[in-house]
Amino acid sequence: MRKGFRTEREPGKLISEPYKDIPKEIVNVLEDLITPEDSYHQGHKRRMARTLDVLLKEKPKGKLLELGTSKVIPLSLQQLAPDLEVHVTDFDKNLPLSGTSTISIKDKTLKATTYRVDLETEAVPVEDATFDVVICCEVIEHMELDPMFMLAEINRVLKPNGKLILTTPNITSSRALYKMLRGTDPYFYMQYRHKPALYRHNYEYSEYSLRQVVKAAGFSGQVWTEDSFEDGVTEDITRLRQLGYPLTSIGDNIFATLTKTRGVVNRYPSVIYAD
Repeated sequence: MRKGFRTEREPGKLISEPYKDIPKEIVNVLEDLITPEDSYHQGHKRRMARTLDVLLKEKPKGKLLELGTSKVIPLSLQQLAPDLEVHVTDFDKNLPLSGTSTISIKDKTLKATTYRVDLETEAVPVEDATFDVVICCEVIEHMELDPMFMLAEINRVLKPNGKLILTTPNITSSRALYKMLRGTDPYFYMQYRHKPALYRHNYEYSEYSLRQVVKAAGFSGQVWTEDSFEDGVTEDITRLRQLGYPLTSIGDNIFATLTKTRGVVNRYPSVIYAD
């Protein structure tokens, strides 16, 4: 930290109030599922809670597809929305293209129809307009070649006026600004690994770029940011606003509640494709 340059909170700690304003029934379900040693879901606890909160406010019915299953979301919905028929995707290509899988955490178990596909090169093996809702949370940033393939597939498998709930880290968060102002990279998780892995981020979005991409994919609706992983760093933002920068959309996670309103408008939007 620079001498004489104090910040209210430096990045690096989990968000202080993960369940602020979250309905008690969601809190109870997540606390029962997320174990203390589960570092990933501990770090994503706020994001999972808000995803369920946003989804349930849409009063979902019928068939729901979760892309890149988290396990926690399907098991939570088993309790919070038991009438939903939940399907999931997986990327274990050693197993059949479609079938069932057993999702389990502790004593909670769910058998779910499962599709094992590469989401940016392979179609989900279902008819057009199969699903009422699709959840795509913390997936799009991992796409390496063609994220619009996945979004076009989501459009195809959703019914007219079907809902898409999407989340992804925000590259223009207060956390990213904090890093850049101190001469470090703004990325959320771009590090390479010694062994090839699917977990690093290949493209991190701003609210602006995500809006353009989902519009190109035939969706309309709300897109916004909020802090889900860490508390926001406010002092930098206050100073920049005092200098005249109209900073908005600085939460560390982007949320989108979208409706399929048409077919794909632009298969290769220039905001993320060079050609």
